[in-house]
Amino acid sequence: MLRTFHPHLRPMICVALCSQLLWPTLAFADTAYDGLIRQARGGNYSPVLSVLRQVPDSQLTTGQVSDHLQIASWAGLDSEVVEVYEAQGRNRVLSVQALTATARAYRNLKRWDSASALYRKALALEPNNADLQLGLALTQADGGKPEEAVSRAKTLVAAKPEDPARRLALAYALTRAGATYDALFEYDQAFIRAGNNPDVAREYVFALQRARLPEPALRLARQRPGLIDPSVLRRIEGDVAAERVRLAELATRSEKERYVIADCALADYDQLLKTWTPDAQAHDDVVRWRIDRMGALKARARTAEVIHDYQQLIGEGATIPTYALRWVAASYLDQRQPEAAVDLYRQVLAAPDAEVGDRLEDSTALYYALLESDQPMEARKLAETLAQSQRPRIELKGQPVGDPNDKWMDAQQLAAQAGTHGADLPSAEQRLAALVDQAPGNVGLRLAQADLYRARDWPRRAESQLKETESMAPRDVGLEVSQGYTALDLQEWRQLDALADDVGARFPDNRQVQRLERVRDVHDMAELRVSSYGGKSYGAGNNGAGAVTGSRDLGIESVLYSPPIDEDWRLFGGAGFATGDFQEGTGYHRWQRLGVERRTRDMTLEAEVSNHSFGYGDKTGARLALARDIDDHWQYGGSLDYLSANTPLRALNSGVTANGGSGFIRWRANESREWKLAVSPSHFSDGNNRLEALLTGREGVYRAPGVQVDLGLEVGSSHNSMSEDVPYFNPKSDFSVLPTVSVNHVLYHRYETAWSQQFQAGAGTYSQRDYGTGAVGLLSYGQRVSWNDVFEAGAVLSLLNRPYDGDRESDLRLVIDLTYRF
Repeated sequence: MLRTFHPHLRPMICVALCSQLLWPTLAFADTAYDGLIRQARGGNYSPVLSVLRQVPDSQLTTGQVSDHLQIASWAGLDSEVVEVYEAQGRNRVLSVQALTATARAYRNLKRWDSASALYRKALALEPNNADLQLGLALTQADGGKPEEAVSRAKTLVAAKPEDPARRLALAYALTRAGATYDALFEYDQAFIRAGNNPDVAREYVFALQRARLPEPALRLARQRPGLIDPSVLRRIEGDVAAERVRLAELATRSEKERYVIADCALADYDQLLKTWTPDAQAHDDVVRWRIDRMGALKARARTAEVIHDYQQLIGEGATIPTYALRWVAASYLDQRQPEAAVDLYRQVLAAPDAEVGDRLEDSTALYYALLESDQPMEARKLAETLAQSQRPRIELKGQPVGDPNDKWMDAQQLAAQAGTHGADLPSAEQRLAALVDQAPGNVGLRLAQADLYRARDWPRRAESQLKETESMAPRDVGLEVSQGYTALDLQEWRQLDALADDVGARFPDNRQVQRLERVRDVHDMAELRVSSYGGKSYGAGNNGAGAVTGSRDLGIESVLYSPPIDEDWRLFGGAGFATGDFQEGTGYHRWQRLGVERRTRDMTLEAEVSNHSFGYGDKTGARLALARDIDDHWQYGGSLDYLSANTPLRALNSGVTANGGSGFIRWRANESREWKLAVSPSHFSDGNNRLEALLTGREGVYRAPGVQVDLGLEVGSSHNSMSEDVPYFNPKSDFSVLPTVSVNHVLYHRYETAWSQQFQAGAGTYSQRDYGTGAVGLLSYGQRVSWNDVFEAGAVLSLLNRPYDGDRESDLRLVIDLTYRF
């Protein structure tokens, strides 16, 4: 019977199919047999079956065989029906009722071909019998011929569309054919016509459940208590919660809207778990709810709880499905445990049930997990492989030219961005430019291009790109975050605040947003800068004292900046001390500074007053400095100093001060190439006028993740109006050329923590008027560490060998600097 193959469809259709099993002319006319038949009609089948079983085969009549087949069918004895038919009825001319009963028994025993043959045999006797047609259609549906079943059932429905039994049969056939939503339509039509019938209502509930519409299914089930089994009802309740989890993962106008849906799902799961956890029979459902609940926690940004529940389930031996592993992997990534995320994403991609359509998304997630675990080369290799695996167009049958493949574009974008993270910015720039030309309306591509412009130190170009993108998606969270960083680079502090406040209110748990807010908060902190140096000279002609810096020289300075005031302003104050041993004796210099700094778009201005003490009483100094950007490539600036801090300590030790200034112009092509020319005139109190010029340049020659190699060049020249009888190194004129090679190597990198080492080597010449030309050599080694955005420190030990006034001198020097924000 139908209960064997479709337990919920049985009652309604069985009533229809049994409608023609009305008892025919009785086989026996005696009163005792009539009584047994009446008992069978009332549901007491055993007496008459016992009598029929005892009749010898040789004495059985066709009527008795027919009675036996039908009554055994009523009793649900399918095996007995088949046994009697095959032993006694196969070669008899049986009634349609007997053939129908036997066909139904074959169907219940899943002997589809035999059932179909008998239905067809009965239809040969009564070709217009709709109940037989329904029975054959259902048998075909169960027997692997759903298309034939659908065709037959559609014919029956067309003949009598108001018959709910026919609608149910067609719906059943459509369900077997995989046409879930077409089947739902037929169940709906049956419900409209016979919704008060519990059997029809029950089937409608299950049809809604199969169509992934659990909420209306649950609503109908609750409106009619007892309609479905409690175990089935709890599964539908779990399906409603699971649907809310899926909805919570979809994009909405704000995180808060997603949270409302996720909170509803969590409330559903909490109630289900509280109700059914004590029931051992509900164990499998409870485990499934606990797994699906992780999706709601992840949507609610409670990722630490996701990891806790996952580890608990694993400890209990639960098998976590692939879709849930994605939630767990994303949670590990969110909790800054990228190594665990990498393992899980690899597991997701290798899963037997992994969907091809999810491969790009899963690979992209793995890419970012590899990046955050400091494996940029592995990430780039993955991105390139993914880009090669996608086709530019989707070939469609009947179309000479396929449709554009969005996944190809996404994969190409990922590969291009991999160049950015892999320190190959020129290649990434070319690839992104080509992609933007192909898809100018793609917001993601434009944002990636703007981020690359910032990485290449072109914030204004990034700003222009983002402004164009704004017309396409004005409040896209990625757009506003990128605009926030650009505003930071351009010193647009109010714009930064507006953007950070907006995305922070709309997406408070978005990690990109939180990162932007953190950067803004660090900018708003007070800042302490400390620098110190110490050195010792060897081999000089001044009894071992360095010509410029003396011997055993030491200096330290601390400057404290206030938090920003009205966005653009900062007050600062500082103090310093320097000392050194010279041929004339030990010199020292103490100073204090107090000033104000103004930082606005394209301009930084500083003004300060200072007090100096170097053995000749306290003296007041002042300084005004300006730096102004013309565009992304050109910058100029200058300073004016009264009692210049650059006055040599050896001069101050003899009571000689200097006033002066400087001017510079800088050209910066990108992150790897720049040149700067500075000219600094000064006037000493002893009447000497000095003019210095310095040209510096840098050219990046090698970039790889964690390694950067630059060629540098310093060309310097100076002229002094007085070169005799002055107590400080004062060449009449000189000229130096010093090419260098610098290497920066990252030893450790983990989010906002980085540790690196620096090597530098240089060899050049120094020419001094009246003293000829000599070689210059430089070796240095240093390390830098940064932590949590607020702390950075570095130390460099260098050895410089060069001539002064014809005497060769070696200078060993240690320089330390520290910056702390609080």
